[in-house]
Amino acid sequence: MKHRFLGIKCLLTSLFLLIAPLVSGSAIAQKYPDRPIKVVIPYPAGAIGDIIMRMVGQRLTEKLGQPIVIDNRSGGGGLAATEAVAKSTPDGYTLLLNGPNHVSNLGLFAKVPYDPVLDFVPITAIADSQVVLVAHKSAGIKTMQQLVEAAKANPGALNYGSSGSGTGTHLAAEMLLRAYGISMTHIPYKGGSPAITGQAAGQVQVSFSAVPLALNFIKDGTLIPLAVGGAQKVSSLPNVPTFKDLGIMDYDVEIWFGLLAPKNTPLSIVNVIYEEVRKYAADPAVMEKFATMGLTPIASSPAQFSNFIKAETKRWPQLIRELNITAD
Repeated sequence: MKHRFLGIKCLLTSLFLLIAPLVSGSAIAQKYPDRPIKVVIPYPAGAIGDIIMRMVGQRLTEKLGQPIVIDNRSGGGGLAATEAVAKSTPDGYTLLLNGPNHVSNLGLFAKVPYDPVLDFVPITAIADSQVVLVAHKSAGIKTMQQLVEAAKANPGALNYGSSGSGTGTHLAAEMLLRAYGISMTHIPYKGGSPAITGQAAGQVQVSFSAVPLALNFIKDGTLIPLAVGGAQKVSSLPNVPTFKDLGIMDYDVEIWFGLLAPKNTPLSIVNVIYEEVRKYAADPAVMEKFATMGLTPIASSPAQFSNFIKAETKRWPQLIRELNITAD
């Protein structure tokens, strides 16, 4: 009888150990959030990632009943901002909104103080933005062919701007130069907004930019769109060709943005945030607004976003090394 009692006790203990994390996670999710949630963004205010997060943050504030506090920490390739989130308490109250530099830093810096895969729990890729290659109206360049001809006639004479060394716009430009066998001089800025504003002021002749940042300058005629970098045309720029249209079949550059939490953040909390972002991205009005801005909503699941990041860690660092790109 005693052995039988001990056997039942062991069985109940085992069942409790299996069920306890589920019950505990459910209890945490039911109480979450009970205070403001901080989202660290390694980009300046007005950058495309900042714009996206403020749009999503407004909806999360409404649905979760707690403020989403945006903490912009630009500079240094986002190393310090990303490391700070990696080392924060995994309770769902400190999150990270990041983009390609989350993984491209591996190819730019000899030492990166975080592991983009192991130190984070992916929540969801929110959206991506196609990049558009634009020329300032004073350059007299209206087509891709004219740009190539001008660059070949005077190698290095044309300047191109980017949001910073190793960023998506810099990589897009370097891939373009390699594809066409041309050279231009790189002028890095500290963010996408300063880059496009500088180009609009005539500081550089050409640049790649996220579509939402360039759109107003394109509409007023200050900047001339030459091509978009994704696989599909942009609905807000229907007459602008893709590089596939121009004969560069494997050229596909888009800038993604997603939410991540520190490792060991309970999946119950991750799922609370993911579900709200998923519902937001599925709203027809949101989809239409994103489209007019040149954005594509994604709202991938945590598992899908995890697989994507793992693939990106192989793609971009390798390309950066091949192109001999270094951090400023």
